[in-house]
Amino acid sequence: MDISTLLSTDRMTFTTEVSSTKRAFELLSERLCHDIHVSELSVDNVFDALVAREKLGSTALGNGIAIPHACTDITHPRAALLVLEEGLHMDTPDKKPVHILLALLVPELNSASYRPLLSELTSSINQRDLAQQIVQYQNARLTLDLLDSLCTTDIKEMAA
Repeated sequence: MDISTLLSTDRMTFTTEVSSTKRAFELLSERLCHDIHVSELSVDNVFDALVAREKLGSTALGNGIAIPHACTDITHPRAALLVLEEGLHMDTPDKKPVHILLALLVPELNSASYRPLLSELTSSINQRDLAQQIVQYQNARLTLDLLDSLCTTDIKEMAA
């Protein structure tokens, strides 16, 4: 599995700004539930899971990037991307606004086996100028191609 299996262009949102972290998580929850056919998984459940995880500690990496993530009742991991022209103020290590939020859901069953995926994904996208480059693209296909080029073979193998 590669990043384009986790993330699809229809689960990406490009916007100028959002009013709060709460609103960003609402948008990400909507995108994560887009095209999913699990009756128990609702936008509200995903939102609650993302917020609960964020309360444990910020998922912001710095460099304008955050990876909110949670375990839910799904069978395969999936991701959604929110790109903000105007950054969102979160608790970031470098005190800079977040422009890229890559949300990741992983299956609750055996969730520990997905830690390497999260770690490798974090390592692959936590680059200094990546957020600005994606903001400038404003294009889902170009963004997905860029993210795919950054992801290592390890991610592709771990997520499979």
